[in-house]
Amino acid sequence: MAEQKTKLSHRLFADFLLLLITAIWGSTFVMVDRAVDVLGVFTFLALRFTLAFIVILAVYSYQLYKNKITWQTVWRGVVIGIFLFLGYSFQTFGLAVGTGPGKTAFITGLYVVLVPIFAAILLKKAPHKLSWIAIFVVVVGLGLLSIESLDMQASDLLGDFFIIIGTFGYAFHIITIDRFVQKEHYSTLAVIQIGTVMILSWIFSGIFWNSSTPALAGKFEFTSNYFTNDVILAITFTGIVATALILALQTVVQKRTSPTHVAVIFSTEPVFGAIFAIIIIGESFLPRQWGGCVLILVSMIFQQLIDIYLPRKIKPRTKENAITETTVLDIES
Repeated sequence: MAEQKTKLSHRLFADFLLLLITAIWGSTFVMVDRAVDVLGVFTFLALRFTLAFIVILAVYSYQLYKNKITWQTVWRGVVIGIFLFLGYSFQTFGLAVGTGPGKTAFITGLYVVLVPIFAAILLKKAPHKLSWIAIFVVVVGLGLLSIESLDMQASDLLGDFFIIIGTFGYAFHIITIDRFVQKEHYSTLAVIQIGTVMILSWIFSGIFWNSSTPALAGKFEFTSNYFTNDVILAITFTGIVATALILALQTVVQKRTSPTHVAVIFSTEPVFGAIFAIIIIGESFLPRQWGGCVLILVSMIFQQLIDIYLPRKIKPRTKENAITETTVLDIES
């Protein structure tokens, strides 16, 4: 009985951290939107992930020294980082082409459907049957919250296609973390995936320099004129808090729960984004949008109850792939 209570407390703590991660991501929408208007998408991502890489490398330097890092370890971290980069970049491409932010939020949020499907196929972790009810409620809630109009124009199709690719990127980011974090230390995976996104961002920033860095108009130089207080705040906060800290937390916390559970909690991101938009820039919300927020939160609570009271029976692992897991959520910082 005591062991069950301990496991439940660890799960609740892990869920609290996932919710904190989602809230921090939601708080960055406004500041990132302002920063990319000046620096552009890839340049902003490059600076953000460079700062994040420096911070997380400094934090985990001793842990990396102790861990045995093989080429297989590097490959696993790179794969996670590539999917994360695809999520960020293609979502932004869709916005740039013309898909509205509301529709973008809805399409991106559909990874809550993709994750359990791919988890069942690739990881043999099928969600509980009742979880599909929570997923359906999430989709309805995302629609009420995000979609402003059902009108479809041909010009939207390319942007929607890009965002769908980005959604697959986010889904596989969750899936690959769940797959590899059981075999590698989370600190190593966190450092490598952030470094991968940093390198890819700088590469694509150079390839698309004119379009990705509008403020510099093709000049390969930075001046203080471009680094306003808003830009500095966006780079600092997203680099240190919303990237280095958050991705490290996500990597270790996902060891304690299922991919479907993570996806349902992450579906609250547009809810937090809406709340911070109201607080920071005074954005107004319609009753149906508040209804969407309520449905998303209800689905998250419903999924929580399913995982607590109707846990899935997991078959014992074979000797070849058995992994010894600690019983304490040890977050090293």
